[in-house]
Amino acid sequence: MKVVLSIILLVFTFSTAIAQLNFTDKQGRKQGVWQKTYPKSTALEYKGTFKDDKPVGVFTFYYPSTKVKAVIRHSDNAVRSEAFFYHENGELMTYGIYRNMKKDSVWHNFGPSGRISFKETYKNDILDGPKIVYFISEDINNKSSKISSISNYKNGKLDGEFKEYFDFGGTKTIGQYAMDKKVGIWQEYHPNGQKMAMTRYKEGIKHGWCTANDESGKEVSRLYFFRGKLQQGKDLEFIMKQMKEKGVNPND
Repeated sequence: MKVVLSIILLVFTFSTAIAQLNFTDKQGRKQGVWQKTYPKSTALEYKGTFKDDKPVGVFTFYYPSTKVKAVIRHSDNAVRSEAFFYHENGELMTYGIYRNMKKDSVWHNFGPSGRISFKETYKNDILDGPKIVYFISEDINNKSSKISSISNYKNGKLDGEFKEYFDFGGTKTIGQYAMDKKVGIWQEYHPNGQKMAMTRYKEGIKHGWCTANDESGKEVSRLYFFRGKLQQGKDLEFIMKQMKEKGVNPND
């Protein structure tokens, strides 16, 4: 009789625990422990706790293989959340902060071997600030973090200085963006540090005199672009004459 009662109690306890999962109150707000499985599978997709429809505590997400995909730690008021995303091999893939469920501050991203690949800055879920990209060595034991490029964003658009580097550290390219468009003078360099090319941009298109140099720094080419179109021969002579008569700088 005691065995039967124990079994009944166990079944009742298990049934009650199942019933408490995925609970919604009268106002339609999620409350308590929630979990979801992948379609046609018993493998969990995620598990976590809600309070008044807001996530609290630790949420864990899984790959179909049951390996951990992400762990998100929510503050009690769900304003700030720490997020850790993982490759299926267990290596950290991404780390960052959410504020009000939107990406905020610097997010770090790593490759499957655990080496950092890039960092980017967010504000209100939009890129805003520097983005740094790193070289990834073919040698998986090489954990160095040499910078490949640094760009800057403002309200989701490329805006500000851009720099690109050789893997040995020398400057490869330097220029400026304004609202996602290249502007001003962009310089490219040979590996020996000599200037390789100088290109002028206006609102994202080539405009003005542009030059190319060999590895000794000697100029080997000079071309003129007007609003993105290469000007040569009589067309170039005509434009230069007009600008001279009007006192206009050909690079403006």
